[in-house]
Amino acid sequence: MREREVKIAYLVPGIGLDKDEISRRENIANTIVSPGTKVNILSPSTGPKSIENRVEEAFASTSHLPLIYKHSNDYDAFVIGCFGDPGLRAARELARKPVVGPAEATLHLASQLADRFTIIAPTRTAARLIEDVVAIYNFRDRVASVKSIEVPVLKIARGGETIRNIAEYVLSIVETEKSEALVLGCMSMGFALVDEIIRKETDIPVLNPVKVSLNTAEILARLGLSHSPATYPKADIDKLKHILT
Repeated sequence: MREREVKIAYLVPGIGLDKDEISRRENIANTIVSPGTKVNILSPSTGPKSIENRVEEAFASTSHLPLIYKHSNDYDAFVIGCFGDPGLRAARELARKPVVGPAEATLHLASQLADRFTIIAPTRTAARLIEDVVAIYNFRDRVASVKSIEVPVLKIARGGETIRNIAEYVLSIVETEKSEALVLGCMSMGFALVDEIIRKETDIPVLNPVKVSLNTAEILARLGLSHSPATYPKADIDKLKHILT
């Protein structure tokens, strides 16, 4: 029996990517999922340019909610396009389709592959956000460390020699930290496919949150599974329409 087409919306919770970069990422996203699955990248009209501190995180947490409301019937699953999972729980109360947080999905998968793992953050301030998420998801005893490469997200997005330098620095962390597994704690690192460079030089698992979150969304959609309404009760849309539209 032929599998039905699955449509996934990847939600960028900010406005820091130009049209060319969005197109590049969309092309990569569609190589990650199975044939018959389509990924579209959606961007809000407002929001931060990147998410590297708690102020930007707060604005990002609501920027993509109108997109979920507008496209709730157009897609089979949604992915929050930031490793910090901004607004994830709110998004799940807004949509009856599965909404995947890259950090949540990747941390759970990493815990199946190694007892303790290292997360690579773009900046020190972003590392603080990741530490918050690690605590919320109860992974403190599994995360050996959160290491910052001190490269701003928007610079990572530009690619080039920066990506090779990042990979080399991450490999040095593997040696000094004696890491059992690595998690890329940034979606821009994921779309730069830093994991594929690192894997050539090490045999420990390297988890790319873009790949993990998109494949998780696809699996949930194909299995017909979504988050429980007992955990995420549906929001009162009538009280929110003036904000969502």
